[in-house]
Amino acid sequence: MTDHPSSGGHTCNDCACQQQCLLGRLDPQTRAGWRGHLTERRFRKGEMLQRQGESIHSVQVVKIGTLLVQRRGDDGVEHPVGMAGCCEALGAPALLQQPADLSYVAVTPGRVCQLDLAPLLGAGRQSQGEFLLELAREQLNANARLADWGRIARIRGVVGQLAGALLQLAELQRSTLVRLPSHTVLAALLATTRESVARALALLALTRGGRRSAANLYQARAAARTAPAAQAPVHAAL
Repeated sequence: MTDHPSSGGHTCNDCACQQQCLLGRLDPQTRAGWRGHLTERRFRKGEMLQRQGESIHSVQVVKIGTLLVQRRGDDGVEHPVGMAGCCEALGAPALLQQPADLSYVAVTPGRVCQLDLAPLLGAGRQSQGEFLLELAREQLNANARLADWGRIARIRGVVGQLAGALLQLAELQRSTLVRLPSHTVLAALLATTRESVARALALLALTRGGRRSAANLYQARAAARTAPAAQAPVHAAL
């Protein structure tokens, strides 16, 4: 994590993500007590925000950016299992004195709000209870998103898988204009090749001009076998 000072000294009250963020939803008095321990930090593409097995000393909430979620297998290699984005909370295992259970690596630049755990662990029961309740809700949402990524991996055909992935990214980025990770990242996540991703993106590009349902996008998968390879734009309209 690159340590940069918070830009402009913005607070939760100034943040457009306040209602979706677990920190923003906390009682203002609770946040006021932690203000000196809450820092907004920037991260670069390729940075590891959390590594599986390492100790955690803070809770990080993604404000802007997209992360690749990885889990180490029996082979000792970290494999992609999903993606995370706006308002995702990292660091929950630390509250149970457990090491990180997942790795998170940035696939786009972004920012996180980081809360040191020391004031939380020393806070009163009411403040702790409020925070833990909001964190539990975020963990439930995160588990559901990981299950969705597992479901997408079982869709037949790369075009259908990629369509499902784009819909998930649109939700994570809270926009119908999706900022794509690299073809390499998408290929690793969907267990396919970069060439297959490029062909599938070329087909999905034909649907631009309005938001389409995943069911409509899946109908294009039969044509993927004959479509020429093409470079995807940075943003792909759903």
